[in-house]
Amino acid sequence: MHRALILSVALLFLLISPSPAISIDVPDFDTGIASAGVTDAINGRHGDVIFATDSGISMYTANGTWHSVNARHPGETAYGLLAPLDTMVSAIALDARGHLWIGYPNGLQIGDGKGYRAIQDQQFLKNRNIGCIARWGDDMWVATGRAGLHRYHDGAWTWYKPLGPEGLGCYTVVSMAVDAASDALVIGSEHDGIRVLKNRTGEVRFEQVTREGEPVRGVSAVRVDPFGGVYLFNRTAVLHYTPDGGVTAVLDAGDLSAFPVAINDIAATPEGTLLIASDNGIYGWNSSGFTLHITSGDGIRANVVKKLFIDADGRCWFVVPGNVGYIPPMTGPATLDLKAVPVQVPYEPEVTVNVSSETPTPDIPAGEPAGIPEMLSGAWASFAEWIGGVGARLTGA
Repeated sequence: MHRALILSVALLFLLISPSPAISIDVPDFDTGIASAGVTDAINGRHGDVIFATDSGISMYTANGTWHSVNARHPGETAYGLLAPLDTMVSAIALDARGHLWIGYPNGLQIGDGKGYRAIQDQQFLKNRNIGCIARWGDDMWVATGRAGLHRYHDGAWTWYKPLGPEGLGCYTVVSMAVDAASDALVIGSEHDGIRVLKNRTGEVRFEQVTREGEPVRGVSAVRVDPFGGVYLFNRTAVLHYTPDGGVTAVLDAGDLSAFPVAINDIAATPEGTLLIASDNGIYGWNSSGFTLHITSGDGIRANVVKKLFIDADGRCWFVVPGNVGYIPPMTGPATLDLKAVPVQVPYEPEVTVNVSSETPTPDIPAGEPAGIPEMLSGAWASFAEWIGGVGARLTGA
């Protein structure tokens, strides 16, 4: 009985607690990102941002509009006509000529400026499940299932098989990043640590990344550091690697929160802030320590943040369950008012939410309560009636 009383008081508190005013805009069916199931994101060559999703490809153009190409909405893109092998897109990349490479669970498509050719033959791909794609100079590197890596160079394919003579030493490659400072390709595997390939020309030799003389294990994800080197991370820690300086610790999950929290993704801004996507929002870290913490109360719709991506304009795109949005470029932690961070959520058919100083007037169908005051009035009446009943039972009346 006492527990029910406490729960009822808590419910009333939630009903009357203030929340940020928002303006709601329902986008047209043909606008917005194809799906919130984002698997990859890259900067396009026309100032756009290209997203790979589980329902096709979406582009956020330089003028702020969306264009999606998938099984439901086939059409022309700035990169040619897309005829998907599957609606699920697992990876995307642009080659040195600006042509789009599209990976699927069952093959690869390569654009040539006029259209796309599909590659599903095991003569070229020993496994058709495309995990990730990276451009390194003029070459394209493609990770496929448990079949290691494939390299496309000057029209020819080369397969680097797991445990082969080149020293790849792993079956499933899950992430790749190019360190522009040292011109090295850093490769993260599912279970077999981190490898680095330091030379684009000559003999291919993958070297295992070590820390204090021991292989770095239990870490599979790699992300570019714009200041040189790459970040390595897993659910509990973030490390930093440079081919010359080795591996150093950056932070661990215990630094984020006193309560258990998992690291889901990271992204480094051009200003030197490392953003961490976690199960408890987005954290910001730099050489001075933690500078910000953005949660659902600040407008990102959910605390579980799955992916981050910094685009060429400095926007930080984030993916939460059911929604995709971005945080505008940050001029500095000292000037960032978290309660005023405008977040656009273009994912259709969800709504677009922008933090605003005006409270929207909802369109209430006839016969339903006109708004929050009426809801509170009814809730209070029911609560008062329930309290009266409890009091009567307690006094025996």
